[in-house]
Amino acid sequence: MTGEGLTIGEGGMGATLPLDQVRELIVTLGKALRASQLYDQNNPVYKRFVQALSDEFGALWAEMSELVLSVNEEELVLEGEAVYSSRTRSDSLAFLLFKDGIRVLHFTPGFESEVPRFLDILNQARRAREDDDDLLTLLWEAEFTHFTYRYVDLLAEGVAVPEAGLGADQSELEQALEEARAEDEAAVSGAAAEEQPPATVSQDDFNPTLYALDAAEMEALRRSIEGEHARDVRGAVIDALFDRFEDGDVERRDEVFDIVDGLLPAFMARGEIAAATRILRQLRSYELAKAVSGPHVQRITELLDRLSATETLHQLIEAMEVGTISPDPSDLAGFLGFLRGGALAVLVRATFDTESLDLKRILGGAVETIARRDSDSVRELLSSDDEMLAAAAARIVAEQRIESAAGGLRDLLFSAHANVRHAAVQAVGALRVPTLMGAIVELLDDIEPEIRIEAARVLGSVRYRAGAQIFREILDSKALRQSDRREIIAFFEAYGRIGDPGAEERLDKYLNGRGFLGRRESSEIRAAAALGLGRIGSSEALVALDRAAADDDAVVRSAVARALSMDRGEAEA
Repeated sequence: MTGEGLTIGEGGMGATLPLDQVRELIVTLGKALRASQLYDQNNPVYKRFVQALSDEFGALWAEMSELVLSVNEEELVLEGEAVYSSRTRSDSLAFLLFKDGIRVLHFTPGFESEVPRFLDILNQARRAREDDDDLLTLLWEAEFTHFTYRYVDLLAEGVAVPEAGLGADQSELEQALEEARAEDEAAVSGAAAEEQPPATVSQDDFNPTLYALDAAEMEALRRSIEGEHARDVRGAVIDALFDRFEDGDVERRDEVFDIVDGLLPAFMARGEIAAATRILRQLRSYELAKAVSGPHVQRITELLDRLSATETLHQLIEAMEVGTISPDPSDLAGFLGFLRGGALAVLVRATFDTESLDLKRILGGAVETIARRDSDSVRELLSSDDEMLAAAAARIVAEQRIESAAGGLRDLLFSAHANVRHAAVQAVGALRVPTLMGAIVELLDDIEPEIRIEAARVLGSVRYRAGAQIFREILDSKALRQSDRREIIAFFEAYGRIGDPGAEERLDKYLNGRGFLGRRESSEIRAAAALGLGRIGSSEALVALDRAAADDDAVVRSAVARALSMDRGEAEA
């Protein structure tokens, strides 16, 4: 084994030691060791910690030509100054080294390239069972180039070995043996002389029911065992962790945050979303109750921002789609609901891309939760260059009535993409924004029929009387007569709703009037005019409808019957 004779302080270190820098390096070493236990070597989180540790070693060589640390049970010491201390043996780096005999660590420039191997060995030693190789053996097999160590033989440490010639002489030993033999014989003789009572055997000694459980006891035991199996041990541990957090000690809270930083990515990677959600719920409660100080609020914010990052969410969604993890849908929905607004774009995109209906439903629920909590993120999404995201944002505005986002809809009404324009029209209709109705009027002659229909319905629903003139022109147009039945009805009903003076007379002409040579409008136009009169609901409109109630055209009679059966409240709505 490598066991060079090193003197602490050798190596030409100056009188002023970079103690703070070394202490920070040891802290980073502890974090990297913890990361090596939680993540695979290809995991970005593990690589980030390893790189940070390597960088700190590289920076240290600008201050020192070598790093020599003494090891005792609770501390790592540099030139008489403790740079690491821990009284908890279960996760103590110092005790991990000390218990296997390591007494001095010696690092030299170039060790940064050996950091991953060093972490792996420490991790193996921490997980080692009784019959596994100890730390000394693992270090010896590794054959480090820039790291040596000093150790002691644990079998000899603290054991006094007697030297030859210092023992008792032969006569004294023989005398002691004779005395011991005499005492044993006397004890045996005395025991034989005492009268022993005869041994008795009872039938009860062989009765098994004396030690059996009755039915009630068996049932209680069964329930106890089932309860223990069903107990959420991980949740209990998390609760205990936050109980320590609530003690109020700043250093303890920092330690809890360090643990949480490692636990959350590990839970997500393993699909243990319920445990991750439990942590987020607790952190959010501290944040909302203002039960933590400024620095800790910042740490909560940074943590949630990291979880809401695009790369993190892509990995989580991909893992669910390929089946690497299969979290409970309710747990996943709860977890996604804690994410920041920055996650909105990723989740919206995923709802379109995924082929899983269950995942699409869960992601949609998360989008609603985030949008309800963070309207700023919705407004930001409205300006996205991605037409799919912009249209989705407009639909969210419509569904959740986000009035503060109304200003971002104007540009979408004139987007080059039909799906964006259609979603924007629906959003304006849902919000009933008066200042945007003029823009909606311009969409009555859009090239897309669905947009024209939606624009007409929006203007009718808000009774936009300022658009009456263009409606009159469209009702008289040849283009409308070449449109499909849905569009014709939409325009006539909208016109009936907007309350244009003289609308009853105009619609009556479409329904009952005759043109040159006694020709009437087509069945579709007359039926739509009847529905328009039904939307007006005035006495004049009802008189016009009565005149067509017995019309020869079945399509017209059906429309008239429907118009007459419209509730007056509906007609005025």
